[in-house]
Amino acid sequence: MLADTKLGPRRKAQAERLTEIARAMGVEILAHFYQRAEVKALADFVGGSLGIYRAALRSEAKAIMVCGVDFLTQTLERLRPDLVILTPRLDADCPFSRTVGPGEVALARQNRPDTLLAADIKASGEVRDLCDLEIGTFGEFHPEILSQSLPNRHITVLPALSAGDPTALPHGQWPGAACQVHLQVTAADVEAALKSLPGARVAANSLCRPEVRRLAEAVGDSQTIFEACQRAPKGDWLVICESGLVETLRQTLPESRFFETEVEIFCPNMKLTNIKDMLRCLEAEFPAVGTSTEIPALAGTAGQGAR
Repeated sequence: MLADTKLGPRRKAQAERLTEIARAMGVEILAHFYQRAEVKALADFVGGSLGIYRAALRSEAKAIMVCGVDFLTQTLERLRPDLVILTPRLDADCPFSRTVGPGEVALARQNRPDTLLAADIKASGEVRDLCDLEIGTFGEFHPEILSQSLPNRHITVLPALSAGDPTALPHGQWPGAACQVHLQVTAADVEAALKSLPGARVAANSLCRPEVRRLAEAVGDSQTIFEACQRAPKGDWLVICESGLVETLRQTLPESRFFETEVEIFCPNMKLTNIKDMLRCLEAEFPAVGTSTEIPALAGTAGQGAR
């Protein structure tokens, strides 16, 4: 759990009530790096999409609250159908994930019948159900393993590879599958920032422009970047990723310094959830907290608790 952020009296009271209910009812809170600081401060686990999936796999909680965007909840409902999955904001979706739907899956099979369709960690639930395999989500497949084990098969990644370095796997992806948030930064922006950061390492999200990725020594999704920074000796990093990751890196790895370009990478969809949303979600699910330490009416509801 990250250190507390500064909250006003009302928000602090809401945060305390939220923590009370979550602990009493055995709810584990999983928050994405890109969430607001106040949300991450209350989470039991903070990580990227891949990290959240891993945390859910090992969780012994009775219920999980997912603070992120829609594809996370959809995947976790498939990953842990035995759990109640709570979502504070149903309108927090991911435009990148929505670039590919069932229609695009059907068209991809029609255009190239020999291709294997691989669901990326950011694929929607309905796309995930239609694909042949998955990359990273459950740990079965990674880009390097796929390229070695299936050297003669064409693989189309939907929406686009984000769990690792896109250059690690010769593959196709759906035309137009792009994250407008991460495309904001150009190679010129990176080079300008590096002029004042001699010796700084560069880490870039896989969804950045190809020319930006070529300037980086660490490329991957936010979880991959976080772990690369953890393993590296202390030093300076220029991180080309949604600003929430840099915020978390600065708090959790104070021995190193983390910088961004002049172009702030900000995802408004990931910032929708706040403490009030989280509390409202818990109070709706568990209105009688304090009278019982058991989750009411769980029988027969596992996997159906998304709100």
